[in-house]
Amino acid sequence: MESVCKKCGETVTKELQPVPEGFVLVKAGTFQMGSNKGFGDNKPVHEVTITKPFYMGKYEVTQAEYEVYCSYGSSVPSSSYGDGDNYPAYYVSWYDALVYCNKRSMAEGLTPCYSISGNTDPSKWGTVPTSTDSTWNAVVCDWNANGYRLPTEAEWEYAARAGDNTVDSLTYSGTSDVNKLGEYAWYTSNSSSKTHEVGTKKANTYGLYDMSGNVWEWCWNWSTDSYDTTTEGGSDPTGASAGSLRVYRGGGWGGLSDFCAVSYRYYYNPNSRCSNLGFRVVRASSK
Repeated sequence: MESVCKKCGETVTKELQPVPEGFVLVKAGTFQMGSNKGFGDNKPVHEVTITKPFYMGKYEVTQAEYEVYCSYGSSVPSSSYGDGDNYPAYYVSWYDALVYCNKRSMAEGLTPCYSISGNTDPSKWGTVPTSTDSTWNAVVCDWNANGYRLPTEAEWEYAARAGDNTVDSLTYSGTSDVNKLGEYAWYTSNSSSKTHEVGTKKANTYGLYDMSGNVWEWCWNWSTDSYDTTTEGGSDPTGASAGSLRVYRGGGWGGLSDFCAVSYRYYYNPNSRCSNLGFRVVRASSK
């Protein structure tokens, strides 16, 4: 990229950091988050500004990617719900996702984002909890670290909207026409009650696949009954500082079309492992 130096007037060539393989660059911007339609917990509509660009995985984390660093709990992927390297990982709790993010970051020489009891090394965190755990719930995220992490709820919705930032002008990630939803999403009408290989439907405008349908995707935030604009609005919101349930987004293979909406919110215990619940990761960008 070329730019003109303000001091000397000379043209300067600046090397741009390449986008990591399997990721897309989501640029900074402002959007109207939430919806005036439907459910109470996606109201009120409020303005959010994403001040820093970030990288988001094109695809949900696959079983092959997950199994490099982590093991499943008592349930493992099966042919009943989709089994194979390019299928999305599921039976993954919110706690499991933290472990994956830090282990992958460490393996790739990146700075881990998550810290539990002052440690960023998951081997020092103990066994992944199978019930709600106050120590793990107190996890701290270093938002400036360059490692992998879950998207905030605002980052997720902003990326799902892919530049369409007007209230209720975009219903799903890729289209507002329910008759075309099947071109973008695996959901109750076409999934045969199971996951499918990632990236086999159309991407949204940003090049992100399965933001609607396939598996639900964990986000960082604690859930709220409705938006608290003091913690979930403004610049780079990360949500409430405490709670009992964590948010997930996007609709899954068993979800109705309403659940696939970019504004639709749902939540579950952070220890829960389900056949329709996975995740995708993001990274900070210096662009």
